[in-house]
Amino acid sequence: MSTIARVLCIAAAALMAFGAVWLWRDPEHLAAYARGTIGVNAPVGPFSERGYWAALTIGLLPAGLFVAAMLRLSSLFGRFGRGQVLEEENAQRLARIGWLLTAMGVATPLARALQSVALTFDNPSGQKQLAITLDPGTFGVLAAGAALVAFGLVLREAVRLADENQSFV
Repeated sequence: MSTIARVLCIAAAALMAFGAVWLWRDPEHLAAYARGTIGVNAPVGPFSERGYWAALTIGLLPAGLFVAAMLRLSSLFGRFGRGQVLEEENAQRLARIGWLLTAMGVATPLARALQSVALTFDNPSGQKQLAITLDPGTFGVLAAGAALVAFGLVLREAVRLADENQSFV
């Protein structure tokens, strides 16, 4: 089971990286992303070079946080697969994964708002835009992150109690 989970985590990280490359190399997909996901309703495209690169760089932050979380989760499942389950290191790793996902949940709407500015700051006066969007996925990532941080704390306490019980035996 841990091997399947590891493969799925690595696949999720790879799909995020692939999706970022695919999105940013196709102007039509990028324009659709700007209108739909980011929420820009000012005229989009052709994008200025500096706006394109600024928006790309900003967008890499939440994507990078997701990739880092999935790779760490894959590593955690590897530890589980090797029988390293009730350990302090796993509690710390689980909490770190939760913090990465929480950071992604916070960074995503901020990044999208900054991307809306970057993609429209070379537009003519009156066609520049700051778009603020929130979607259920953002709240889901925040909830998942918070849950993993909490599970990490619970696992840390379970490890402590197991060690304490072991010392009595």
